[in-house]
Parts: sequence; C-alpha cells; structure tokens
Amino acid sequence: MTRDEFLALDAPEAAEVLNKLIADGKTKDEALAEEGITQADLMKAQIFWVKDKFIARAWGGYTSTKRTGNEAGDSIEGVGGSDPTKGYAGV
Repeated sequence: MTRDEFLALDAPEAAEVLNKLIADGKTKDEALAEEGITQADLMKAQIFWVKDKFIARAWGGYTSTKRTGNEAGDSIEGVGGSDPTKGYAGV
C-alpha cells in the first residue's frame, strides 16, 4: 500500500492496518516505515499508540469544541448558569 492510499483510509481502518503489522511481529517504527508514514501523519489522522497498539480517535466523544446542547446546566446565558458577559466574575 502506498502512503497516499494509507492516508486515504479512515482512522479505524488505518489503525487496523498498522495493528496487523504489529501482530506480525513488527515494532511501531517498523510498521510506520513499511507504510511510509510519520508520527505527524498519525496525529493528523488521530491515531495514537497506546499500550502496544494503535487506537483510532481514542477520545472520540471529546474531539469537538462545538456545543451540542447536552451540557449540564446549559442555559441561554452560558454553561452551568454562568454569565459570559461578566468575564471571570460570571462563573
């Protein structure tokens, strides 16, 4: 697989490809070299090395900074009843 083909995969598929190489006895660095990718490529794809395996989007539910409306104590003034117009004093 070429680097471009690898980077075109979604994160879970890419992590699976790398984990197969690890299962075949390769080290982390050997697996990355075989696919021609760098640590920076992994970070962009949100693939992390955790406990001797690759994990895609380890914090999937917390990767967005957009509000969902499900925040505890969310009101029209702010989250948790805070008032953003008052700066730190409104918290």
